[in-house]
Amino acid sequence: MPQKNARNYWWLNVNPRIWSIDSFKLEQVQAYTSHNEFDHKRRIYKYFEAVKKGDLVIGYESTPVKQVKAIFEITEALHFDPYLGEIISFKMKEKVPEPIDWVELKSIQFFKDSEVLKNNQGSLFKITEDEFEAIQAMIDAQKEAMISEDVLIPYEKKDALVDLFMDEEQFEEILETLKYKKNIILQGPPGVGKTFIAKRLAYTLVGTQDDSRIKMVQFHQSYSYEDFIQGLRPDGDGGFKLKNGVFYEFCRQAQRNAGIDHFFIIDEINRGNLSKIFGELLLLIESDKRGRVNEMPLTYGDKDSEPFYVPENLYIIGTMNTADRSLAMIDYALRRRFAFITLEPLFNQKFITYLVQKGVEMGFAERLSKAITQLNQVISNDKNLQKGFQIGHSYFSTFANEEDTRKWYRRIVNLEIAPLLEEYWFDNEEKVKTEVKKLLDI
Repeated sequence: MPQKNARNYWWLNVNPRIWSIDSFKLEQVQAYTSHNEFDHKRRIYKYFEAVKKGDLVIGYESTPVKQVKAIFEITEALHFDPYLGEIISFKMKEKVPEPIDWVELKSIQFFKDSEVLKNNQGSLFKITEDEFEAIQAMIDAQKEAMISEDVLIPYEKKDALVDLFMDEEQFEEILETLKYKKNIILQGPPGVGKTFIAKRLAYTLVGTQDDSRIKMVQFHQSYSYEDFIQGLRPDGDGGFKLKNGVFYEFCRQAQRNAGIDHFFIIDEINRGNLSKIFGELLLLIESDKRGRVNEMPLTYGDKDSEPFYVPENLYIIGTMNTADRSLAMIDYALRRRFAFITLEPLFNQKFITYLVQKGVEMGFAERLSKAITQLNQVISNDKNLQKGFQIGHSYFSTFANEEDTRKWYRRIVNLEIAPLLEEYWFDNEEKVKTEVKKLLDI
């Protein structure tokens, strides 16, 4: 099992009537006595004895300020100074750009059971690594916002609808479903833009194209619980160590940024063994099972491991190709935890307008739209295929203005559409030739 982190994390109350953290300078060493002005040991004296060099400390100014203002680092453990007596020494590691108020701290999920909140009478308190990281994440978010304030452009629903061929009402309905269900799967035939739409849903709810709050993975048949959640991996020394998976780490990030939405996109979700990959998370991803109140131990955890939970501010978007016949159907246990949204090919007027704006001649764009629509009708009427195997519009969303229109179109038909039809009608070569000829003759 992994070694525990040797570093401790603390919370230090600084009396603003005596000291002002604002007057501290970076790297300047300060001393804090373990005894008060009456030479009595401070409350929970054992914490002063436990402090080690390198420990990190939340610097908090107490009443009447009630704000976290800095991160300190212990430079020397408890020792005797001839002038000050028994002290610990620390330096300012970083200042908080915008001090964090007490009320805001109480809203952080990780602090719900913190000793600091239960009784703040005293000087030095021990906090968990998660509690420390939750505050560190808030500070980091402040810094990122300051750096990227002029870079991250607001992203709204109208921006998402650009180059999307669905109407606003359908897009809004998907947004609302994602917000209340928290888990959705966009399903449909190849080329309907499932992944493209997934990202735009996330950007719309985030409010900017902030990829730090969006994580994307692709499932495959060898994908495992150990890749996704947690598992033992070789440590290079002949042993094994516990390594967290991509979903575990992203959940922790979302937990540290409580109140800020995060989106986890799983492309080709039905390509993996879902019950095996999700494990006990099948319960925790349910919209009404989110949050610390429903935390549980993980498969590889021991008695010292912290229980795990999926935070309320994390949303899961899966995509599923309905034309992949090599895959088993999603089992009921996972199906009832997701809302399934079907996306269909949209060779409509918006699509035609899009091609014209890209440089395709209007008449050709209309004939293309009509030809693929007719092919999709043939596919839908085939009892062995039906709607899930239609041809999507994104195959034809790649036109560059300088290209020869017919050359571009024939390349897509011959290299992308024809092979797909050969797979669909593998036992009817004549039908494939007929349908391909119809497409090429427009």
